[in-house]
Amino acid sequence: MRGTHTFRTLTGVVTAALVATSLGAAGSAVAEPTAAPAATSISIRALQSTVAPGKTGTIAGDLTVNGGSAAGRPVALEAQAAGEEGFTPVGTATAGERGGVRLAVQPAVNTRYRWHYAGADDARARVSGVVVVRVRTAQHPAHRLSTTLSVRAVRPVVAPGGSGVVRGTLRSGSVELRGRIVVLLARASGQESWQFRKVQRTGRAGGVSFRVRPQVRTAFRLAFAGTGTFRPAKSGVVHVGVRPAVKVALAPKRVDPGQSTVVSGTVVRSDSPVADAVVDLYARPAGSKRFAAIANATTAADGSVSITTTPAKDTQYRLHVRSASGLPSGWSRVVAVDVRNPSSLSIRGRDTAEGLAISGQLRAKGKAVRNAVVKLQTYDAATSAWTDTATARTGSNGVVRFVRPAAPGTSYRLSYEGTRFARSASATLTD
Repeated sequence: MRGTHTFRTLTGVVTAALVATSLGAAGSAVAEPTAAPAATSISIRALQSTVAPGKTGTIAGDLTVNGGSAAGRPVALEAQAAGEEGFTPVGTATAGERGGVRLAVQPAVNTRYRWHYAGADDARARVSGVVVVRVRTAQHPAHRLSTTLSVRAVRPVVAPGGSGVVRGTLRSGSVELRGRIVVLLARASGQESWQFRKVQRTGRAGGVSFRVRPQVRTAFRLAFAGTGTFRPAKSGVVHVGVRPAVKVALAPKRVDPGQSTVVSGTVVRSDSPVADAVVDLYARPAGSKRFAAIANATTAADGSVSITTTPAKDTQYRLHVRSASGLPSGWSRVVAVDVRNPSSLSIRGRDTAEGLAISGQLRAKGKAVRNAVVKLQTYDAATSAWTDTATARTGSNGVVRFVRPAAPGTSYRLSYEGTRFARSASATLTD
């Protein structure tokens, strides 16, 4: 349709060029899917077959689903204004409790309308007949002025859940047309027909700007309904893709020098795992300004990938999936591993009246470590393993002390399990 329409929402009324939202009440949820889609039918009628310039009419209809409920199902209103090729979606209505749909329209020129139900798992698609709304006016120029409508996507690829902007400018020759209604149409990957999305009036420079949030790769185009003075126009087509979602995890998150960690992740696109995608691991060690690729791997059938790395210092990591045919590149968030500073434990023994006094000092970063838990361990020759014997905390000078009864031939050592600093063990002391 080509003209001006009243766009009604739940919160107010906005003058728009092509359509209004449903005047009927929303119904219940769509019926549960059945094994075979049910037959459908949809009627259409114009409550006002002729309207005066600037006045509003209503397009109504009834959607019927054999053996099921039509309530709550969305139905698109399509229009074809005089001088326009083909029908264009100009709005959507939601079927009421009895399947009724209606939209308010305000055409500027004679316009043909039809309802289009896209179908569902449990119901077949259906297109209604056509009705015409005529506009009473005898003052149109003999030839309406031609128009052009440009379009561009500011961001041709967006992150999952992110948004982009589709812009365009309406002109007649070199003149930018202000205050005209332009509709945004969309066709998601896998869809066959264009769907109405938004409507906006052109600004001072003839421009419109629509924010879009596609869930999958989607084609967009703009449409101008035309008026009694200006001919209708449609833009070209732009596409906005969606980057794959790259999830990342790291374990362990704290390691000792020389210890490895595993960076794992999954690559998902449109809720489906992406297999055989090449994923690079980027790292930025502490003190570095930039990330650099250090390894890569290929995703498995479930979209998962794992890369083992051994950081020398605190390091940030992120995963990057390479672009491939039909697959945009994508980045994960940043994860970080903490590499503990090394520690050292000394040990010495001294015979006392109470027995063997075993002491040692814990140091890290060139300083004594106070209030740290240190264990005294004995060596079990039968199992070739060290066994915890006693536990104590270091004092203000980093020193810990244990006293054991004399046991000639027994081997001891001190062990720090590592919390703030890397774990360490002392040399062996034999009674």
